[in-house]
Amino acid sequence: MTFTGYAPNGLPYARLDGSGPPLVFLTGSELQHRPPTRSVVLGYRLMLRRLCRQYTVYLCSCRSGLVPGTTARDLSEDFAAMIRSEIGSPVHLVGLSSGGSSAMHLAADHPELVQRLVLAMTGHRMNAHGAEVARVWRDLALGGDWPALWARMGTDVAEGRSPEWLVQWMMRRFGRALLGVPSDNGRDLAAVLDADLGLDVGSALPRITAPTLVIGGTDDPFYGEHIRATAQLIAGAQLCLIPGGHAVVKSSPRAFETALLGFLGHEAPQVHANHPAPLP
Repeated sequence: MTFTGYAPNGLPYARLDGSGPPLVFLTGSELQHRPPTRSVVLGYRLMLRRLCRQYTVYLCSCRSGLVPGTTARDLSEDFAAMIRSEIGSPVHLVGLSSGGSSAMHLAADHPELVQRLVLAMTGHRMNAHGAEVARVWRDLALGGDWPALWARMGTDVAEGRSPEWLVQWMMRRFGRALLGVPSDNGRDLAAVLDADLGLDVGSALPRITAPTLVIGGTDDPFYGEHIRATAQLIAGAQLCLIPGGHAVVKSSPRAFETALLGFLGHEAPQVHANHPAPLP
């Protein structure tokens, strides 16, 4: 049965019903740090149907009440505590986008908790464009300009796939229903974005011992060349580049899921001319 709630340390998460090994997703930047809603859970079930059949999937968000100066390493300690209290055994760990910042620290600092590591749509640092977007989102959140933030998040994530005027109109009209208004006036989102802006994990990557897959879009506007650099800094890491932008888990869910299943050992990888491609 699906569970949504909180770990003893206040970290919100959902456990999707399943009987397989634990597969823990650390999700990206979110306006509200709360257990995933029913629609979010349904979205993951639809995108990752085969993974949900093979694994017990956990969707983890950051806890609320973050203080200024919180680092990605601080956040990783929250996730490590959740794994110990709620699962009690090593897990396969997937860091999505901003969640990858914590996943890298967790795998480096707590190797006993991570069987296999997937760094998805993320890197050991953002590129200049990604950093600028993070600053804009942070400032809009702290200023409480929710319609402008919804519109900006929509256009930044859409990456030009739809007309900008249409995305902005849709997000201003439906952003409240889709993303909500955080009860903390945006402080938690700002803290996570500042942690990403100050991410300093490159020197820790050589300490990662878990088998690692780094997967992302060929034209990721937020991490760009740092996706490949991240794979090169982790001993034996595999690199899988899927044609597309940042949110390849949504734009190419089958290719994304096939790559993960191949890496985790449940399906043979299906190699496309442009992806996946392991590093030598």
